[in-house]
Amino acid sequence: MTAQQRRLIWPWLGFLIALGFHLWHLSIPATIVSDEVFFVTDARNYLTHTTYTDAHPPLGKLQMASILAAAGDAPTMWRIFNAVAGAFIIPVLWWLVWLISKRETAARLAVVLSLLDGFLLVDSRLGLINIPYILYSLLALSLTIFALRSARPWAILTGAAVAAGLALATKWLSLTMLVPALAIWVWPHWFGFERRSHPTARQFAWSLILLIGVPILVYTKVFWLHFTWLGIPADFWGANVQLLQYHLAVPPTGDPYGAPWWGWLLLWRPFLYWSHTAGNTISVIWSMANPWLWWTGAAVFLYTLVTGWHQPAKRFLLVLLLMTWIPFGFIQRIMYSYHAIPFGLFVIALVSIWLSEQWPKRRRLVVGYILAAVFVFAWFLPWYLNLPLTTEQYRWRTWLPSWTIQSPPFQPE
Repeated sequence: MTAQQRRLIWPWLGFLIALGFHLWHLSIPATIVSDEVFFVTDARNYLTHTTYTDAHPPLGKLQMASILAAAGDAPTMWRIFNAVAGAFIIPVLWWLVWLISKRETAARLAVVLSLLDGFLLVDSRLGLINIPYILYSLLALSLTIFALRSARPWAILTGAAVAAGLALATKWLSLTMLVPALAIWVWPHWFGFERRSHPTARQFAWSLILLIGVPILVYTKVFWLHFTWLGIPADFWGANVQLLQYHLAVPPTGDPYGAPWWGWLLLWRPFLYWSHTAGNTISVIWSMANPWLWWTGAAVFLYTLVTGWHQPAKRFLLVLLLMTWIPFGFIQRIMYSYHAIPFGLFVIALVSIWLSEQWPKRRRLVVGYILAAVFVFAWFLPWYLNLPLTTEQYRWRTWLPSWTIQSPPFQPE
C-alpha cells in the first residue's frame, strides 16, 4: 500500500462510520418531522405536477422528488440523499483541511471531530436541504484551492464552478462560502496561497467568466428542470423575485426556538425538530452542536481572530468563519441554530489545525481533548438520535436554561 493510499484510509473510514450513524433507524420518526413538511411536500408536488411556492431554489426538492419517484414515498427515501451527502462531507472536509494546512494530522483530526458533531449528524438524518448546499459549497472551495496548485487548472475550475452552481441552486446561503471561493482565485496571495500556473490577462479574464458564468448557467438550468417537471410556463425572474419577497416578509422574531447570530458562540438556543412524551419518557431531536467542540472551538476562534491572521491556513478559515457568521447580523428575518452548521464545520477545521500544532509536544492534551469530545457526544447522543430518556435523564442534559422545551415543536398534521 502506497503512502497516498494509506492517507486515504482516514477520510473514507470516516465516511463509512458517518454513513452508519446516518442510516441507523433512518425511518424513525416514521412521519414528517418539523421543517421536513416544506421539502417533502414540495418534492411530492413534482410527482403530481402541482405548482408550489417555496423559500429556496428548487434543486434540493428536485433531488428528493427524483428519489421518491424511483424508490417510493417513505421516510427513509426522503432522508436518504441527506444521509449519504452528509457522510460525504467528512472526506471533503478532510481534503479541504489537508489542502490549506498540508498537515496530515490536522486532516485526520478534522475527520474525527466532524464525526462527533451533533449539527452534522442531526441534519444528515432529516429530509431537509441544509446538507446538500453545504456539501456543494465545500466542494467548490476545495476544488478552487486545488486548481491554484494545478498546472492545468481549467477542468478543475469547471468542476468548482459546477459545484458552486449546484450550491446556489439549493440555497442562497451558499453565497457565504462561494464569495470567498471566488476571492481565493482572484487574490490567492492575500490568503497565503501560491498560484502554480501563471495565466495571461486574457486567460485570467476567461477564468472569471467561467467561475461566475457557469454557476449562473447551472442555476438557470435547475429552474428550467423545475418548470419542465411541473409542466408550467417558465418564469425565471418572477420565481426568484418571489423567493426574495418571501425572505423579506419573514419577521425577525416570534419563534421561541429562534437563534440570533449574536448568541451562536454560546450555543444559546438550539432548534427543536421533534419531541414525543410517553409516560415518564421523552424523545427529542435537537439541532445542536457538540457543546464541548462548540464552546472550546469558539474560544479558539476568538483567540485566532487576534493572533492568527499571519498564518495562511488560519487566515483562510477566519475569513470563512466571519463570512458564515457576521452577515447574519444584517439579515432581518428570524434565524435558527441550523443556520450555523457551516460555521461549526469551519470551527472544527480550525480546532483541528490548532490541535495538530500541539500534537508533537502535548499529545496528552490532544488525546484528552478528543476523549472529552467523545464523552460529550455520547452524552447528548439521545438528543441527536431521538433515543428515549426518563424525565430525570433529560434534565441532566439541560445544561443551559435556554435548552428547555418552551413550547411543542412545529409538527405537521
